[in-house]
Amino acid sequence: MHIRKFFATMLFVASGMMLHAQTTNTIPNNLDKPDIIKFNLSGAVFGNYTLQYEHVLNVKQSVGMSISFAPNMDLPFKNALVNIFEGNDQAITAINSTQLNTFSITPEYRFYSEVKGAPFGVYGASFIRYTHMTHRQIYTFNLSDGEHHPDVETTFNGVGVGEMVGVQWKIGNSMTLDWWILGPFIGYQTGKSHGDDDRPITPEDKIKLENDIESVPIPGWNIDATVTDNGTTGLGVVDADLSGLFLGARVFGICLGYRF
Repeated sequence: MHIRKFFATMLFVASGMMLHAQTTNTIPNNLDKPDIIKFNLSGAVFGNYTLQYEHVLNVKQSVGMSISFAPNMDLPFKNALVNIFEGNDQAITAINSTQLNTFSITPEYRFYSEVKGAPFGVYGASFIRYTHMTHRQIYTFNLSDGEHHPDVETTFNGVGVGEMVGVQWKIGNSMTLDWWILGPFIGYQTGKSHGDDDRPITPEDKIKLENDIESVPIPGWNIDATVTDNGTTGLGVVDADLSGLFLGARVFGICLGYRF
C-alpha cells in the first residue's frame, strides 16, 4: 500500500515537472542576438532624429538607451499659431523668428509579455528623460518710448519620468520593427533667458517690464525677471529665470532595428 502511494506521488511530481518544462519551452529564447540598434523613422520625418540601443536580459526583460536631437526646428503647430494671432504683428514676429534646438537622453527598462519572449511582442516600459533645449526669438514689446526688439535666447534643462506601451516585431533573421504606441511623461524643468535690447530702457520702464514678464500666466511655473543696462553700450538687458513642471509624450514612434 505504501509502495503504491509512493509511486503515485512520484508520478504526480514528474507530471508536474513535465508540464512546467513544456510551458517554459513554449517561450522562445531570443538571446542568440541580444542587442538591437534602432532608428526612429517617423520622428525623422519631422526633423527629430533618434537612435536607440536595446539589450535583452532574459525572456521577459530588456534595458535600453535613446539619444535624440532636433536641430533648428520651428515652433510646433507654427501655422496654427500664426492663424490664432492673426493681426498681432508682435506675436507673429516672435512665432516666425523662433528656433528650437533640442537634445535628450532616455534610459528605459522594458518588461515583455511571455508569449513571444523579449525582445518581441507587447511590452511596457519605464523611462527617465533628460532634455536640454535652446530657444531663440525676436521678442517685441512696447514701452513708453515705443517698440523694443531684443534678441532673446533661452536655455532649458529638465528631467522627467514616464511609462510607455509598445510592441516589437521580428523581420527576417536580423531586423525588427518597434512601435512606440504611447508614452506620457512628467518632469521638472528650469530655464534661463537672456536678451540684449536694441534701445536703452528707462528706470520706470524697467520696473514695468519686469512686472509684465513675471505676470505671464504659465500654470505651475515661476518666473523671476531682471531688467538692467549693458555697462558698455548703455542698451537694455533683459534676463529671466524660469522653473516649473512640464508634460510630454512619446507617441507613434516607428523604429527600424538591426539585431546582432
